[in-house]
Amino acid sequence: MRLPKFCPSRSIAFLLTVLTVLPAVAQDSVPNDKHFDARHVFSEIDSTQQVEALDLQSMWWQDHVTRPFGQLEGLPTDLNTVLFLALHHSNRINIAKQDPLIRETSIIEAESAFDWVRYANASWADTSEPIGNQLTAGGTASRFENQLGQVQGGLRRTNTYGGVLDISQRFGWQDNNSIFQVPNQQATSRLVLSYTHPLLRGSGQFYNTSLLVRAQLDASAAHSSFLAVLQDELLEITNSYWDLYLQRAILAQQIRLYLRTKRTLQLIEARREVDMQPTQLTAARSALATRRADIIRARTDVTNAETRLRGLVNAPELSNSDVAELFPIDPPATQGQFIGIPEQIELALHNRPELTAAENQLQAGLRQLGVAENELQPALNLVSEVYGPGLRGNNQFGGAFGDQFGNRPSYSVGLQYEFPIGNRRARARVCRRQHEVARIRAEYARATNIVQTEVDVAVREVNTTYREIIAKSESLRAAEAEVATLTERWLRLIDGLGTSSLNLESLLRSQERVTVAEADYATSIVQYNLALVRLKRSTGTLLQHEGVSVASGCLNGCSNLFLTKGMHAAAQHSENQAWPTDLPVPTTIPIAEAIEALNAP
Repeated sequence: MRLPKFCPSRSIAFLLTVLTVLPAVAQDSVPNDKHFDARHVFSEIDSTQQVEALDLQSMWWQDHVTRPFGQLEGLPTDLNTVLFLALHHSNRINIAKQDPLIRETSIIEAESAFDWVRYANASWADTSEPIGNQLTAGGTASRFENQLGQVQGGLRRTNTYGGVLDISQRFGWQDNNSIFQVPNQQATSRLVLSYTHPLLRGSGQFYNTSLLVRAQLDASAAHSSFLAVLQDELLEITNSYWDLYLQRAILAQQIRLYLRTKRTLQLIEARREVDMQPTQLTAARSALATRRADIIRARTDVTNAETRLRGLVNAPELSNSDVAELFPIDPPATQGQFIGIPEQIELALHNRPELTAAENQLQAGLRQLGVAENELQPALNLVSEVYGPGLRGNNQFGGAFGDQFGNRPSYSVGLQYEFPIGNRRARARVCRRQHEVARIRAEYARATNIVQTEVDVAVREVNTTYREIIAKSESLRAAEAEVATLTERWLRLIDGLGTSSLNLESLLRSQERVTVAEADYATSIVQYNLALVRLKRSTGTLLQHEGVSVASGCLNGCSNLFLTKGMHAAAQHSENQAWPTDLPVPTTIPIAEAIEALNAP
C-alpha cells in the first residue's frame, strides 16, 4: 500500500483552518444562558405540569405511616378525632372562649341602666332647742321640743329616651310643744309622681342606648375574635397532625435506605475474599453508619412531633409518648382541583371573622361620634311633678293616706337650662371621635386588603403545591430508575478494579438521592394538604368545613359557650381522599429487624 506524500504547507493550512473554525463552532454550540425569554420557559413548564391523577403506588410508605413501628402500644388517631378532643381540652381554646363571655356581661350591665330601681329611706329627729322667738312655740315654753319621723319608698326608672320617672310614697309623723301646731301628733302622707325629660342634650334613644349598643358590638367583636383564634388553633393542630405524618414517612424512608445499604454491605462482605477491595468495604460501612445516625434523628423527630401534637390537643385520651405510640390513620388528599381566586375572595369577605370584628368597631366608632355630636347641644330638661298630700291628727295614718286621693292633686312644671361658655370640651370630643372613625375606616380597608392578599396567596399555594407533587413524583421515578441502573451495573462489574469502586460510590449516592426525593415527594403532599386547610382558614370557612359549631348556653347560672363537632366531618374527609383501601404496597420494610439492628451495640 502506498502512503500519500506528506506536504507541510498543506498540513499547516489545514491546521490553521481548524483553529479558526472550531472556536466559532464551539461558541455556537454552547447556549448563552444569560439571556433568555422567561415566557417560553414558563409555557414549557405549564404544558408538562398539567393536573392529573397521582401515582399512589409510589407512596409505599403510607402502609408504615398508618401503623405502629412496634416499639410501644399503638394509638391510632384521625384528624377528626384530634380536632374533637382539642375543642374540649385545648388550653388556648379554653382561654380564648372566655373573652366573649366576659364581654357579654357588659351587655347585661348596660341593659340594667333601664331597670326599675326600688328605694326606701327613713329618718327620725328628736330636737330640744332654746326658744328665741315666742312665735316658735307660743305660751311660756322656754325650749322647743319636737319629734319628727319620716319614711319614704318608691320606684325609679330611666327609659331609653333619657327620661327619669319616679313614683314615691312618703309618710311622716310630727309632735311638738308648739300651740300653733293643729292638729297635734300629725300624721302626713304624700304620693308623688315626677318625670324629668331631656329636650336637647342627652335626648333620644340613639344617645341613651349608646352604651348598650357599644357593649353589644364589643361582644360581637370578641366573639369574632374568638372564632379567628379557634380557626388558628385548629389550623395549627392540623399542621401538627400532618407534620407527624411527614416525620413518620421520613423515618420509614430512612429505614428503607438503611436496609438497602445494609444489604449492599452484606454482599460486599460475602465477596470480600473474591473480588472486593478494602476501600469498597470501608465506603459501605461509612454509608451504613451515616444512615444509622439519620434514623436516630428521624426517630427523635417523630417523638417530638407526637409531643407537639399532644401538647396542642392537651387531651388525656392521647396518653403520652412514653406509654403509647401515636400514629395518624388518615390518608392525605391527593386529588387536584381548580380553584378560582375571585370566588374565594368573595367567600372570604362574607365569612372572615376579622372583617366582622372590624365592621363592629366601625359601627361603634360612628355611634360614639353621634353621641359626641349630641353633646354639643345645651342641656334643656323638662321637669314635672304631680303629688297628692294628706294630713290627719292623733296618729291617723289611714285617714291621711285616704286624703291623698280625695282632693285635687298639686302639680308643678319647669325647665332647666345649662350650657358651658365656649363648650370646648364637647367640641374637642367631637374632633377626637372624628379622628377615631377615620382611623377605624383605614384599619377596615387594611383588613380587607390583607384578607384579599391572604386568599390570593392561599389559592396560588394550593395550585402550586399540587403541581409540585407531580414534579416531585417525576423526580422520584427518575431517581429510582437511576438506582436500578447503577445497581445492575455495579453487580455486573464486581471485579475488584477501580471501576467497581466508582460504581459503588455512585450507587450509594443514588440511593441517598432516592431517599431525598421520597422525602421531597412526601413533603409536597403534606404541603398540598396544608395548603387546602390554609385556604379554608383564609376564607373563614374552616369551622364549617370541619363541622364545628359554637352554641351559647347557661352553666351554673352564667352564660357559657359549648363547642361541638359533627362526626359527619370524618365521612367528608374520606370522600375527599383518593386513597384506595386495597392499594398494594410494593415495598415491605422489616421494621423489627431494622430497629433491632439499630439498638445493637
